Amino acid sequence: MGKRLVLATVLAAGLTACGGGEPAVSVELLDLQDRTVDPFETAGAEALVFLFTRTDCPVSNRYAPEVRRLFAELEERGVRFWMVYPDPDTTVEAIQAHLDEYGYALGALRDPGHALVNMTGVTITPEAVVFSPDGKMVYRGRIDDRYVDFGKTRAQATRRDLQDALEAVLSGEPVRHPRTKAVGCFLSDLR
Repeated sequence: MGKRLVLATVLAAGLTACGGGEPAVSVELLDLQDRTVDPFETAGAEALVFLFTRTDCPVSNRYAPEVRRLFAELEERGVRFWMVYPDPDTTVEAIQAHLDEYGYALGALRDPGHALVNMTGVTITPEAVVFSPDGKMVYRGRIDDRYVDFGKTRAQATRRDLQDALEAVLSGEPVRHPRTKAVGCFLSDLR
């Protein structure tokens, strides 16, 4: 499959949904069939999670069991998960092989033009972003605190930041820590 440039549009500031006064959010990404997808059009989602990853990032890959656990526990509660691959040089075949190798059952999107990366401010993989049902970004950061710094880990996480953020959204509560520092592979070398 040949590569193609994708013009991605992001609409956020100043737009409001009909009658609700909430910001409308839109972004165009590519799925693995090279179709344009707006992941914010997910009807009925209680929360929307974007997990930014790279096939070659060892920290991202080590989080596969935790990502699978979160997906299994929260998808049935209305949380919509997307793996987001921002490296424009990663092929669809490589992404599919990555999903298969790590047992990911969640959807995958490509962000070769960094539309979602720029919209959310993500700089690291793995980094998670959570949007509430009204389109507000309510969390950006690490999955948990197992990685203290690159190459420094705890035996177990002491805080499960992504899960805590999702539980808050599902309960209608504010997220206590809306920003945390992710540790992993930088996205700056992909530009």
